[in-house]
Amino acid sequence: MSFDSPVFLVLLVVSMALVRLPAGGAGRALLAASAVFYAFAGLGDWLLFAALIVVNWTASLWVERYRWVLPLTLALDVAVLGIFKYREMLLPHVLTGGFARVAIPLGISFYLFHIMSYLVDLRAGRFARVGLGKFALFVAFFPHLIAGPIVRAGQLMPQLERLWKGRSVRHHLAVFGLALCLLGLVKKIVFANSLAPVVDDLFVAVPTNTGVAWAGAWLFGFQIYFDFSGYSDLALGSAMLLGIRLPINFRTPYLAVGPREFWQRWHISLSTWIRDYLYIPLGGSRAGSFVHQAVILLGVMALAGLWHGANWTFVVWGALWGLYILLWRLGAPMLAHIPRVVLWGANMVVVMVLWVFFRAPDIDFALRYVAVMFTSGATGTPFDQPAIMVVAGLAVLTGLHWLESRTQNGRFLMALRRVEHPVWLSTMAGLCILLMLLPTYDINPFIYFRF
Repeated sequence: MSFDSPVFLVLLVVSMALVRLPAGGAGRALLAASAVFYAFAGLGDWLLFAALIVVNWTASLWVERYRWVLPLTLALDVAVLGIFKYREMLLPHVLTGGFARVAIPLGISFYLFHIMSYLVDLRAGRFARVGLGKFALFVAFFPHLIAGPIVRAGQLMPQLERLWKGRSVRHHLAVFGLALCLLGLVKKIVFANSLAPVVDDLFVAVPTNTGVAWAGAWLFGFQIYFDFSGYSDLALGSAMLLGIRLPINFRTPYLAVGPREFWQRWHISLSTWIRDYLYIPLGGSRAGSFVHQAVILLGVMALAGLWHGANWTFVVWGALWGLYILLWRLGAPMLAHIPRVVLWGANMVVVMVLWVFFRAPDIDFALRYVAVMFTSGATGTPFDQPAIMVVAGLAVLTGLHWLESRTQNGRFLMALRRVEHPVWLSTMAGLCILLMLLPTYDINPFIYFRF
């Protein structure tokens, strides 16, 4: 079930009515709605999802008492993820038959990260164990189920407890929630879906023109941003309409100066998860020698890349990010004297080059594509449109990104939260419905639904 479909709209409206049920009915109703939502993924995906919830909740009953329960359960979860997601990549010539053609279960990377963080935090004593129903709702809460944000139990469980105990929903977030839904739909339907066919054409084959190569990388960078941040805005907005606050997942990352700041703005819930559950436990920046720190950083970033998909291009993409972060650290004393606008421009160049590895079908394609980007003497057909129009289009996308950052300041958000007039509510709700009902000529599912 896609977030930009009328079916999701119906489920959301029904859920908004159900959260008003008293005495724990809201929590149970949301759990039922989440089960219905994931049922659209198919019976096989649903049964695996339900089985993992039951198995991991059962393990949570013993994880605080016995040391061996946590590593064994985490190993099981990782094994399930590996079998379903990475089998063809790691064992391409071993698996045959029907199982080799089984699709990756929808959202498995996200909901297993929710489950694993719950077990680790429970073992660490960060919160008290909960019953099966509440645990299932924490994992299956449908606004964040398929593609995040990746939420910790400490962030979400107290809010679900409020619904489970029959406390009232915070209705003053309705306008804010609708505004986020509208913003997410505009990003996805107006921008991401419009860029998708252009990017697909530019990545069918390696360009022979340097300008076209750069345009392809730049356009894909904005396509994936509008697509994924649009989903995140829809997730946050939908949750707010149900009385739940989810953590912000994007803060205009293309305004970042440097790799560290980029990952503090891009897919924030994943980067903090990787930091807290992999990087720091392995030693992080406190590891003994510089070589040790570098190995940890490169390894963790390569794993972060691998999380995105069963292709070596993702591993290389993640490892190159680790190398970029490492080089930035080494050059930090010299970079302090360079104007921020220059650092921003240099960072954008690196980010867009790295997106090529993310989008390319294989490493050879990516290397040849990047070679064209930096070969001034590349030949071939020039832009189908005048170069000035392409540059202007990219400048407009960057300008819209900057404009979005202006809406994230405290004054704007506080003003939006105070607007509770029926005219605003009906207008934003109507625009959301209109965008969902717009005719489409091609199916463009959310990019991160594949992960």
